[in-house]
Amino acid sequence: MITPPLSFLNPYGWTVVVNQVSISFLLYSYLVPAIIAIAFGIFIVIKTKQVSGFYLFLICISFALYSLFDLISWGPNADIVMFFWSILDIFSTAFFVLSYWFLYSFIKEQDLPMWQKILSSLAFIPTLAIIAMSINMNTYYEASFFALENQSVTNYNSILYVFFILLIAVFTIFQYYRAVDRPTKNKIALAGAGTAIFLCVYCAILVITNLVFLFNITGLAESQYIYTFDSYSIFGMPIFLGFLGYLIAKYQAFDVRLIKSIVYMVMLMVLLFVGLFFA
Repeated sequence: MITPPLSFLNPYGWTVVVNQVSISFLLYSYLVPAIIAIAFGIFIVIKTKQVSGFYLFLICISFALYSLFDLISWGPNADIVMFFWSILDIFSTAFFVLSYWFLYSFIKEQDLPMWQKILSSLAFIPTLAIIAMSINMNTYYEASFFALENQSVTNYNSILYVFFILLIAVFTIFQYYRAVDRPTKNKIALAGAGTAIFLCVYCAILVITNLVFLFNITGLAESQYIYTFDSYSIFGMPIFLGFLGYLIAKYQAFDVRLIKSIVYMVMLMVLLFVGLFFA
């Protein structure tokens, strides 16, 4: 008798990971965007001295850590799963806050005021308090490796993320209409759209998962299969980097030279589509 490839895992790993999501897709969906984000962030922070480039680097690092820890949370060890699952909100909150910092400094070509940094950083206080008090997870069934998240915490996260998306949208629209020339308007629109899409994809998956679980749509809330949607929440990052790559190629954003940026983006896209082919 042939032993299934993941038979050593718990029932969650076997019934969900194997039957609901292919292993190649699971690894690709988390690792490839994370690798691309790290590579892009390092490239930008090395090639530019602009503060927006540094904030972009921090976004990429926080996103990559989120992806890696979310992937680990699919593993077979209960303690490891719960630890990494419980701290994910720190990194998701980080790339939402940093996305506004990045967009502001990119469009205004200067660092955002300290008062805005302080106010936006307050978003971390409830997140850290929730994690410190361990109230983001209600129940964990070790036999089936199935966890129940605190619905109030999930609702808070959804509201917080929607707030930052609206803030970014309003800021982008306001700056777009204040710009006096077409190239500047185009750069603002592309940067704002790329940032908003990145965050909207993540937030939309969170909201959809929350609604499905809350109203038990198609019975998915009674099983752990609802969490397989999470692997789609990070697909906004390659889109975001694609917008930035176009800004570099078309408008020399971050003062990055044209030829090098094109070669780099080609390498990233090859890696992306190779992953899609084998997933």
